[in-house]
Amino acid sequence: MPIPAFTIDGVLPPYVGPAGPGGAAEDLSPYVVTAIEIATTLGHTDERRAILRGWLRHRTALRTLGFDRGFQWLDGSFVEQKDPRDLDVVTFLYRPPGIHSGGELAQLLRANLNVFGRPQVKAAYKLDFFPIDLGGSAEALVSLSRYFLGLFSHRRGDDAWKGMLQVRLEDVADDTAAIAALGPDPAGPAAGGVTP
Repeated sequence: MPIPAFTIDGVLPPYVGPAGPGGAAEDLSPYVVTAIEIATTLGHTDERRAILRGWLRHRTALRTLGFDRGFQWLDGSFVEQKDPRDLDVVTFLYRPPGIHSGGELAQLLRANLNVFGRPQVKAAYKLDFFPIDLGGSAEALVSLSRYFLGLFSHRRGDDAWKGMLQVRLEDVADDTAAIAALGPDPAGPAAGGVTP
């Protein structure tokens, strides 16, 4: 499904279609889309393109560490009709091969704060990044999903109900097409504008 148009309130709709929120699963947020759709639909300003370049670089960094399966929910002010400062990303990740326990995973995350540390990721990539372990406790997964759905399904300030987007992590070709669609980085490669 293509990314739905913003509502009159300037947000993604929480659902589309005539059946309302009880309709088909694909008519409900989070909408399953591609990186190229996000780049071409939401990358319409220099600031948005800079944020998307950071997001795509971060996805490459995740894959480099072996986190190459999973999906992301994109939300926050970036999926509203306004000028965002960052992109909120809830990332559901399968553990890399060889990482079996929660302790091993925690050690890997601590050793790579440039990719997993919330302040570091915000500074380097313009992302508010929330990782979720798909190999952990089922109850924790449900609880965290409920938390982030509740947090991001309403706009801050007026509580308008809004939608989110979902993008798979596995499709490197999609990310490469999205980078190309964003065009050259005006800051150049020295600013991290390299392709994945």
